[in-house]
Order: sequence, then structure tokens, then C-alpha cells
Amino acid sequence: MTSVVQVSWAREVCRGLAALECREVVWVPDNPLSHVLRALEQDHPDIRTTIATREEEAFGIAAGLYLGGARPVVMLQSSGLGNSINALASLNVAFEIPVLMLVTMRGGDGEWNPTQQPMGRAVRPILDSLEIPHSTIESADRAEAIVRHVGQRAFATRRPGACLLARALWGEAGSGKREE
Repeated sequence: MTSVVQVSWAREVCRGLAALECREVVWVPDNPLSHVLRALEQDHPDIRTTIATREEEAFGIAAGLYLGGARPVVMLQSSGLGNSINALASLNVAFEIPVLMLVTMRGGDGEWNPTQQPMGRAVRPILDSLEIPHSTIESADRAEAIVRHVGQRAFATRRPGACLLARALWGEAGSGKREE
């Protein structure tokens, strides 16, 4: 997969965030998210990024940003969703605090790390059980529209929403490339 394609999907995701007037992105380190961070830096310097050390912290920061008038985004890896279930359920869902999530999906075909498999399979059922709408972004051509749709719904209904970023966006499934 070429870097042009990789940049393309990330730029389209960022265009969606800009169209939603999301100006605050809280993130937990994850290699595939570096594409989004680079696109934000290059194309949307008005969108502020804040690093968090854990996923629960990211959701706490995002809740405070929302209560302060922002439309927050949290970027995390699928395995980190397990760390944040209580924060999502007892804070965001319970108190109707919307947040748009960008979740890089791990596990599945071509995953080099077998410990990623269980959470990779569990992401959608967890989101479904918390009644958090989610859509999967698999290519650049629909990325902006999906981000806009999920975000508009989240902020209109005051509920979290998730865009699941498929592995195909940043690397071929069988490439053996390691994503941290």
C-alpha cells in the first residue's frame, strides 16, 4: 500500500472532523493513528491534539471538553476499548456526553500479535451492548462521509459514536508489518 493511499484516508477522516467543527482530539498512542495526526498537523492546525496515557483518561478529558462547549474526538486502538468500557458506560452513556471515537482495529486476518485477537472480535459486540452506533471505514472514498454521519448522529443524540478504522487503511493484511 502506498503512502499516498495512506495519507488519503487520513486526510479524508480529518476533513470529516473539520466539517463537524471538532476542534479537540484526545488520543492514546497507536502507530496507525500517526497518519491522522500528521494530516491534522498539515491540513488542520486549528484542531488541537492532546495525548492521554490511558483510554479512560482520554474519555475523562473529552467529557470535560464537551462540558466546556467542544465537540471532542477520542482516538484509540481497539484493544484499548477494553480499558475504557467503564468510562464509556458510567460517564459518556449514563450522562449523555457525546464523543466521536476513531478506533484502529487490531486482530483479524494478518494480525502479527495473537493477543490482539480477542478484543478485535469483541469491539462490535461491546459497542452494540452499550448501544453505541458504529460504522467501519475501509477506504478513503467514504471516510469523510462516514465520519460526518457518525459524528452528526453522536452530537445530535448526545451519545458516543464510533468510526472503526479497518486495517486495510494503513497496511495490507498479509504484509507482516507490525503496528504498535
